[in-house]
Amino acid sequence: MTGFVLLRVRAHRLLLAAALLAVLLTTSVLASLAAFSGSVGDAALQGTLRGRSAPAAALVVTAQVPPAQRASADAAARDAARRTFDDLPVSVRKLERSGPYALPRSLQDPARRLGEPDLTHVAALDRSRLALVEGAWPTAGPGAAGEGGRGAAGAVTIEVALPEEAARRLRTGPGTVLDLADRLGGKPVRARVTGIYRPRDLTDLYWQLDPAGGRGVRTVVFTTYGPLLADPAVLGSGRLTSGETRWLATADFTGVTTGRMDALSASATAVPPAVAADTARFGGTVSARTSLPTVLAQTDRALVVSRSTLLIVAVQLVLLAAYTLLLVARLLSSERTGETELLRARGGSRRRIAGLAAVEALLLALPAAVIAPLLAGPLTRLLAERSALGSLGVRLDDAPAGQVWLVAALVAVCCAAAVVAPALAARDGGVVSLRRGRAAALPAPVRAGADIGLLVVAAVAYWQLDRQTGAGGPNGAAGSTADPGWADPMLVAAPALALLAGTVLTLRLLPPAARLAERRAAGGRGLPAALAGWQFSRRPLRGAGPVLLLVLAVAMGMLAIGQSASWDRSQQDQADFRTGTSVRVLTHGSADPAAARRYTSLPGVRSAAPAHRATTDFADNRTATVLALDTRSAAGGALFRSDLADRPASSLLTSLAPRAGARPGLPGTLPGVATDAFLAAAGAKKGDRVEVSVGGATLKVTLVDTVRQLPTTGVGAQAVSATEPAATPDDGGALLVDLHAAQQYLAAADPAAAAALAPTEWWLTTAPGRTGDVTEALRARPDADPAQVLVRDEAAAELLGDPLGAGPNSALMAVAGAAAALAAVGFAVSAAGSTRERSAEFAVLRALGAPRRQLARLIAAEQGLLVGIGLLVGVALGTVLTRTVVPLVVLTGQATQPVPRVLVQLPPGHVALLLAGVALLPLLIVTAIALRRTDPAVSLRHQGDH
Repeated sequence: MTGFVLLRVRAHRLLLAAALLAVLLTTSVLASLAAFSGSVGDAALQGTLRGRSAPAAALVVTAQVPPAQRASADAAARDAARRTFDDLPVSVRKLERSGPYALPRSLQDPARRLGEPDLTHVAALDRSRLALVEGAWPTAGPGAAGEGGRGAAGAVTIEVALPEEAARRLRTGPGTVLDLADRLGGKPVRARVTGIYRPRDLTDLYWQLDPAGGRGVRTVVFTTYGPLLADPAVLGSGRLTSGETRWLATADFTGVTTGRMDALSASATAVPPAVAADTARFGGTVSARTSLPTVLAQTDRALVVSRSTLLIVAVQLVLLAAYTLLLVARLLSSERTGETELLRARGGSRRRIAGLAAVEALLLALPAAVIAPLLAGPLTRLLAERSALGSLGVRLDDAPAGQVWLVAALVAVCCAAAVVAPALAARDGGVVSLRRGRAAALPAPVRAGADIGLLVVAAVAYWQLDRQTGAGGPNGAAGSTADPGWADPMLVAAPALALLAGTVLTLRLLPPAARLAERRAAGGRGLPAALAGWQFSRRPLRGAGPVLLLVLAVAMGMLAIGQSASWDRSQQDQADFRTGTSVRVLTHGSADPAAARRYTSLPGVRSAAPAHRATTDFADNRTATVLALDTRSAAGGALFRSDLADRPASSLLTSLAPRAGARPGLPGTLPGVATDAFLAAAGAKKGDRVEVSVGGATLKVTLVDTVRQLPTTGVGAQAVSATEPAATPDDGGALLVDLHAAQQYLAAADPAAAAALAPTEWWLTTAPGRTGDVTEALRARPDADPAQVLVRDEAAAELLGDPLGAGPNSALMAVAGAAAALAAVGFAVSAAGSTRERSAEFAVLRALGAPRRQLARLIAAEQGLLVGIGLLVGVALGTVLTRTVVPLVVLTGQATQPVPRVLVQLPPGHVALLLAGVALLPLLIVTAIALRRTDPAVSLRHQGDH
């Protein structure tokens, strides 16, 4: 049997080689996608826990620890860290500080000396996190372990170092002696300043332990300076009032995989409450907090979106590969018709013939099942290096071997089944039809309405997906009412069903196209066009296979191209919306006349626009944002997408600015621009007057214009955070007014009321290429909080750099290339098979005197017509699918609709490359077939023998 199978393989080696190529290509691509998904998921999880979510993933334990229980409390905190992180390697750092002390009144401005005193704390800091700027480090000093070190009037004397910013504001330095009063009633302390220090890196997680974040100054109700750095022995000597002790625990997440997320989440949820209840070991009240479960939940949702995105193209590739293999298998079965009938005539059973086909299919599947997993690792790394992941520094390790081998085996078996399917579906014996007339215009399932049924199913799936992720869903959140699990089935199935339904509907276009071709051919004089039109009209389904293959490949490729380009554009749009301008600096709302000059004097800053942000409440628990912005200064640099308003942003903003000499009075109102959500929440419309409360003052605003959304406001205004709540679905929209006009309006009634609109942020417009310099200068200021400097380019880099988004987006283009290759192989095989099937017909024409050139033109006309129809219909279907499906499948990492909405992009250059890739190989094959010289006598003799 083995020898006979090898003889059959040799006789049809070209078709089987094409089938092997299709099986190997499909198996390799899908196995690589499986490896890519696993590797990207693990890399993204580790990057998230060690990167932007590291502060939220840390464990912070805070306790009031008596001196006698310092050792047991430290051991308890370290044990809690180990259990919280499920026995991962952990690093625990501690910050111990005293109770509050009042600074000398002489350090305050005279105007503030009658108010509350300024406070400070003494703390033992990790000196590896500090840099000494001036002086020397403090020592334990006398009496560190006993009752010595007393100053005048029984005051305790200690050595301390001041933070640089606190020393600057207090105008103190080494040698200064500070008399500190204990706010809890303890003994006073004399602190001799020995040095000045600054944090080496304010972004270090260690500074979570300091309420001032390492900046040296913090103002809430009191202004607190410090902490004053002292030797650790001073804190343990009992000379100071006991304060809080804080521990920061961070885990080493290297090597953590997505399979461990559930265990980590469970331990991080259960342990902190147990630690808070363990007051005996800590000797007093204790609290423990970590946002690791929230981080893992957000990462899990992002993983669902990432897997679903990959599965969308994987399922479409499976459809294309299955159709390609079925097409090749049908051609193989058609070529073996005579051979099969001969085997049946000699007693071969249907089971035996199907067994031969199964053995051949296994010969195709086994090499693919072995080679594909071996190629998955190199292909995955190649894709990462040549895509956006490479520029992001993401390095993908090998995916779990078992997963890749399993996927390869399943895909190879399915491909083998597709190759065997035509042999199993063959008729059992019967009379061989010697007369073949005009074939049916449509297949039986299509005549029965199967394509319409499939279209209905696709429409229902699209409607459900639109409800789930589109504007009709709850806040546009995918899966917001249910956990989609490993992947979102509706997100995966709906695009594939739409693609399949659109492709099958193409069959209904073939009969009209055939009749048109027949009429055009009948009116012509040339033999090639007449024969091509007659053949196409006589057997339209003969060309249906390759046409559908091209349609499927082109539409699938365009969908992948559109999804990739639209995702890239959406990340840029989201970054614009979040920041509103090149750089936005958040402040504390103090009226500082010199602030504008400080910002505009920075090299690279073109303009600085002050803004005041506040909220106002509506009924139904809706909260709206009121943004008072210097619209004239911001107009030139505001990042306002054109489709969010009905007129250009610069014109919209400057229309709100007060005109020269104009001064709004009490009878008048302010002009304002409202979002659609604000109108709905306020029950207002364009032209109405509304009243909003801002900083205790009331503004009467006339709604002169509306916008769909206003940058920096609403649900899209901030990044997803595990520690800070995002905007809620009950967002009441936003109202924009001009800051100077609002201040003039309030000052007309009460000159002091304008202070209620002191700037809370500054919108900076930077010169091209100078954003980085401006950002560095802003964050280098001693009083700056780096987190309060929002940079548009950094927001875009963060969005584009998310491996769970960039990874699947990179794979889309690779899958589009694989689709083009599969379609080219399938069409080329079909064209070759069609030509071989009609070899006798061409031989008769040659014997009757038809020139070789006319036959070449005939073949080129027939196959070129099929290629043209396939490409045209594919482009039309791909355009429709891209415009309708992409807005529903491009989601944020939390499975919600991006804000602003997705603008579908379909780059013409990429589409042209796709069409060239799909059509190039078929056209080359057709050209080779048309120009091939054959001997008509051989074909006629072969026909006569049969």
